[in-house]
Amino acid sequence: MLAMQRVLTVVDALLIETRRPGALDKAYLERELTMVRGSLSFIQSQMKDLRLLFRSTKQRRKDIHIIDILEKVHRLFKGALDKAQIEVEIIPRGAPLVAKTTDAVLLQVFLNLFDNALYWLQSVNGNRRLRIELNGDEGTLVFADNGPGIRPEDAQYLFEPFYSGKGDDGRGLGLYIARQLLERHEYSIQLADLKAHTPLKGASFVISFVRDGR
Repeated sequence: MLAMQRVLTVVDALLIETRRPGALDKAYLERELTMVRGSLSFIQSQMKDLRLLFRSTKQRRKDIHIIDILEKVHRLFKGALDKAQIEVEIIPRGAPLVAKTTDAVLLQVFLNLFDNALYWLQSVNGNRRLRIELNGDEGTLVFADNGPGIRPEDAQYLFEPFYSGKGDDGRGLGLYIARQLLERHEYSIQLADLKAHTPLKGASFVISFVRDGR
């Protein structure tokens, strides 16, 4: 959206320039059009990743390297994360983490997790961190931040629809949707066991890509 707004601003300025009497400044025109092309190229690359989200979740399942989709979503959020001064670590461990699912499901899950973390981390003063660990040997992904964390009284309701723990702020569907999508593919997401998964002292979620009997 910011890139599109910048393009529109430059295009408006160029339109004003063409209405002025006299010859156009070719150097100025080339410089501004180069900027417009660069911004449009950036938007195009983002949309190539996003369009996968709009494919039906009923598409045929296939083996997907989780890190590929995770990095796509990270790129989509990079501008907002950098602006909020959030440090992101993506740490693969063991064998590559692979799941039999669809691009659309994984995109929706990670979009919700990144959006949720971005929102809560902005309430943190000082160092803001997001750490994502992928373990192909265990078939798990841990998504953790050093935000305010989950209150004990909220934990049992965390994956209920419309429950955010902070009143009606419109953020009460992300985790619910993530769990529903994963369960359709026989996977799971849950609040991390603090004794077993403590990469950061904030909210920490574990996604298991291991099916029963697998």
